[in-house]
Amino acid sequence: MGLTPNMLFVARLAAGGAMAISLSGCGPSSSTSAGGASAPAVATAQAVAPNACDVLSEAIAKKYLGDGAQLRRKAQPNPKMTQCQYGSDRGAITVMVGPWDMVHMATPIDKPQAGIGDEAYNGAGGLYVRKGDLGIEIDVMVASGEFWGKAADDLEAQTLAAEIKVAPDLLARL
Repeated sequence: MGLTPNMLFVARLAAGGAMAISLSGCGPSSSTSAGGASAPAVATAQAVAPNACDVLSEAIAKKYLGDGAQLRRKAQPNPKMTQCQYGSDRGAITVMVGPWDMVHMATPIDKPQAGIGDEAYNGAGGLYVRKGDLGIEIDVMVASGEFWGKAADDLEAQTLAAEIKVAPDLLARL
């Protein structure tokens, strides 16, 4: 039996929550303000990954979330990956940057997304995009609340559309 869009939506919410919980307790983390110093870039075997907060800049966050966008999280959950989140009353954008093989772990519910980066998939945790040896996970939350049936399907489509819309700006900085 395949997963319905409602099941995918619930899986995304659960994966996002699990990722936030797992990241909150591991690795060095800081809550520097948007004007604070950047953490160093993260090295991979073939390429150097920029810090996630250099990829998701304040300007990009404000472009999509409005002038109220504020840095909520700047973290390095492990030596090879960094995470950044901006949020406002209009939603939140969270990105994780690192080696592709660490950012994206294929699952049966992944759906290929053509025309974004070298390859891209819509999965339980958001939109996963590869550029060279690096990967970026993009998770955009455009609404909150409880959604079922068509409302959940519509929100899932809206979320994916928002992730696809933001991806080119982020990839340009990767």
